[in-house]
Amino acid sequence: MADSPPPLNMRVLIVDDQEEIHEDFREMLLPQRTAAASDDLVAAFLDRPGPVARPALPTFDLRHARAGEDGFDVVRQGRERNEPIAVAFVDVRMPPGIDGVETVRRMRTVDRDLEVVIMTAYSDKPLSAIIGDPDLLHKLLYIRKPVAREEIQQISLSLVKKWNLERDLSEGRRRLEAVLDATGDAIAMYDRSERLVFANRWYEALFDTTPDELRKLSRSAADGKFQERSGDPRVAGTDGTPGSTTRPRLVEPHAPRLGAPGTPLLYRFTHGVKDSSGEQMGELVVYRDVSREIEIERMKVEVRRLRSELETTYAFSGIVGASPGMRRVSELMQRAVDTDVSVLVTGESGTGKELVAKALHFNGPRRKGPFVAVNCAAVPEALIESEMFGHERGAFSGAMAQRVGSFERADGGTLLLDEIGDMPPALQAKLLRVLQEHEIQRVGGRRSMPIDVRVVASTHRDLKAAIHEGTFREDLYYRLAVFPIDIPPLRARREDIPLLAEHFRKKHADRLGVSVAAIAPAATALLVRYEWPGNVRELENVICRSLVLETSGLLQAATLPAELVPEGALASIVRASAAPPTAETLADMERRAIADAIEKSGRNLTRAARALGIDRTTLHRKLKKYRLA
Repeated sequence: MADSPPPLNMRVLIVDDQEEIHEDFREMLLPQRTAAASDDLVAAFLDRPGPVARPALPTFDLRHARAGEDGFDVVRQGRERNEPIAVAFVDVRMPPGIDGVETVRRMRTVDRDLEVVIMTAYSDKPLSAIIGDPDLLHKLLYIRKPVAREEIQQISLSLVKKWNLERDLSEGRRRLEAVLDATGDAIAMYDRSERLVFANRWYEALFDTTPDELRKLSRSAADGKFQERSGDPRVAGTDGTPGSTTRPRLVEPHAPRLGAPGTPLLYRFTHGVKDSSGEQMGELVVYRDVSREIEIERMKVEVRRLRSELETTYAFSGIVGASPGMRRVSELMQRAVDTDVSVLVTGESGTGKELVAKALHFNGPRRKGPFVAVNCAAVPEALIESEMFGHERGAFSGAMAQRVGSFERADGGTLLLDEIGDMPPALQAKLLRVLQEHEIQRVGGRRSMPIDVRVVASTHRDLKAAIHEGTFREDLYYRLAVFPIDIPPLRARREDIPLLAEHFRKKHADRLGVSVAAIAPAATALLVRYEWPGNVRELENVICRSLVLETSGLLQAATLPAELVPEGALASIVRASAAPPTAETLADMERRAIADAIEKSGRNLTRAARALGIDRTTLHRKLKKYRLA
């Protein structure tokens, strides 16, 4: 609903030392006197053509002062009370106090909008000669005594109307300025002669000058001033890279390499302004800082890149292994990925259970939702319920604020309950209810909240044995193990060790910035012979450590940790691997690896390429190179 317009200000002040002047004004500006004024005058005040059937004019609110000091006090107090005087009639000579000119000067110090009418009966001099100070001529009229009734009525009606119109225009202008300032854009309006008509505060801030000086500049001069201040700007449609300056610069939208962080990057556009008849009135100039939008676009691109990288990292092709056991794991994952059933991943520590859980998440329909992992063995028993379901403020000693639990954080995504076999029995019953009802209740809370979470559990323990021992609930086991996936230990799939070792070499050589091109055959033989109690995690750590220590282009056996080298065999291994292999030997190794992968994959090129860690195009090229038809 629009605000109602403010009431008309009809306050008129008469400042004169003669009482009869005050009596004359009371008589001349009585309601019946102003109502009897000419139709044309009243119609002009009401903005209606006359003669018309019109409502009564608002009544003048007359204020009186017999001396200049009193008149100044009336104006000052009116401003302080937000009841300003619209028009003041001031006599020039008012002995023995200050005269009318000094009275007006003082009034102007507290109210620049006051309409003033100077009255005198003693001089035929022009107004400028009487006033003397050109600054006081602002909003000033001059009449001679004696005054006619019609003249006072017309002046009073006209000046009151003028004061109220200017107030409304000023209020509208302030609102417009507030709106234009709130946009954050630098906006200016120039007329057809390139004279500045309006500029918001952001436009004024672009120029190293005062607002008054800016208004003296033409549109062309202002453009030159801005380019001078901004140095060597990147103007829309030109080439060049801006330097690392914090000065504002003109740019194209979405231009590449836009400069240092924090640099205002301004895009300028103009728009012609026409009046209601379609005639060109001037031009609107807008400078928009697009640095934030560009930074947001950069962030979106980075998020998309990271998401793509994440999905690539946890793609099924990232599950390295060509052994029958790993092929079985891949097949099970392919079947479970598009479903919403609970999955139980079992296997020894370090076999990659979390990797399987992430692959299920980032390749499934919940990939855009959160992935949350909770290690049930790492959270203290007293806090695990709060970690899982959250708690309300004051739920227990030390609960100083509300906490959102893992189930809430994973809503719409996947929750990995790692080492589920170590969950306390008391919490197992509550977890079972959550899985059945699909809703949780915070510790200390009274309201149940629905959740939409896919649960993947993992453990290195034998849960069936734990059921027999009474440490794990049988009903929870069957709720979690709707789709079991067991990952074999590394020692049970030794044929995967060379593939995994090469995968980790590529992964960490690039990250560490080392130029180790391959793994020596003697080193590969030691890796295959080792039992790997820490499984794949231990193998990755060994490769990473050895890459840091290696000084040649091949990862040598002597660089591997001592526990991998059989007792008494280190010297012979060092002698066998001391001389770097020739290019032909490396080629032979690659040829044998490709032939072996082809054979083990049943001549399926897609599986062979995946096992070798290369794409099909590269595999076809190498088959032609080594004549492996």
